[in-house]
Amino acid sequence: MNKQIGQRLPVDRLKQFVIDLFLAAGVPQNDATTIADAMIAQEVRGNTTHGIRSVDMNLRGLVAGRIKPKPDHIFLSDHGMTAVLDGDHGVGIVGCMKGMRHAIKKAQSGAKAKEGSGGGGIGMVIVVRNNHSLAATPYTLEATKAGMIGITFSNTKGSMGYPGTNARAIGNTPIGFGIPTACGDPILYDACLTTSGGNLRQWIREGQQIPVSLQGLDPDGHPTTDPQLVLEGGTPLPIGGHKGAGLAILVEILTGVLGGAAFLSQITPRGQKDPTDKNNAVSHCCLAIDIKAFMPISQFEARMMEFIADLKDNPLADGTDQIRIPGERMAQTKREWETNGIPLESDVQQKLTEWAQKLGVIFPA
Repeated sequence: MNKQIGQRLPVDRLKQFVIDLFLAAGVPQNDATTIADAMIAQEVRGNTTHGIRSVDMNLRGLVAGRIKPKPDHIFLSDHGMTAVLDGDHGVGIVGCMKGMRHAIKKAQSGAKAKEGSGGGGIGMVIVVRNNHSLAATPYTLEATKAGMIGITFSNTKGSMGYPGTNARAIGNTPIGFGIPTACGDPILYDACLTTSGGNLRQWIREGQQIPVSLQGLDPDGHPTTDPQLVLEGGTPLPIGGHKGAGLAILVEILTGVLGGAAFLSQITPRGQKDPTDKNNAVSHCCLAIDIKAFMPISQFEARMMEFIADLKDNPLADGTDQIRIPGERMAQTKREWETNGIPLESDVQQKLTEWAQKLGVIFPA
């Protein structure tokens, strides 16, 4: 079964439509634009499980009162190269983007203060009491636009197994990084440490099995590649077994634990969140590294091109046509869809049409 594709929409028209939906839901203009930019950044690169499809999830949360349209984003701490930002149960994209932009500002200040010394140039912001932030790409991309290396990761509700238990004991810990290059397309790595719920649902819609290397457990604890069994009562397993589980622990500590917020079983499932509860939502860590604190950006970008060429100059494995760098496929999709329009999956288009009718917004023809 293949994806059912509906209408193709130009990038600018789809972006304005998303802005209009969130404005109609009570979100301020600047925040609505941030949300649309992040969703388009995902969708136009082919990351359709964590792009425009997330409009429905966020609007449902706003209408139900689980997500605040106008959160009070305040810094719980802010000194040196670090800060903790309260997401205040707003739209997760907005809180996480504010966190990354503040990390970039801190990294710039550090680079200026320590110019020539090789120190400084790093900013780290933990965003607490926040909501789903899509994926890492919109935030790491923001750092690369500023000539920086960006790293972002999040904790989540229990959605992944852990060695020694079949329970969903720890989050799937989305993690990503972005690195600028001289060719204009940054390296963009964006992944969970297991199969995400979005990917499981996508495989179900398409009638696909989980790749064997990512198999999970069924409700009885037996290995399976059936996404339905893993999603409904089963357990996704960490990539690399104990190795992926160890990385998940690091993410939990650098988000919820270090940020003084919820972690592991303390995180409330999305549909049960209470915005009056001060400690039940997900956290993110945003890191920005100013390359200029180490070397001129032009020198770094040239070295990155040398690095990429070196990696690609290896013999190809059987059945492989090229060696790809993280983000390379996304860049190719972006160029194509910016020219030809973004193809909406039929079920996503149906949801968008329904929300347009509910909120009095015109769906772009």
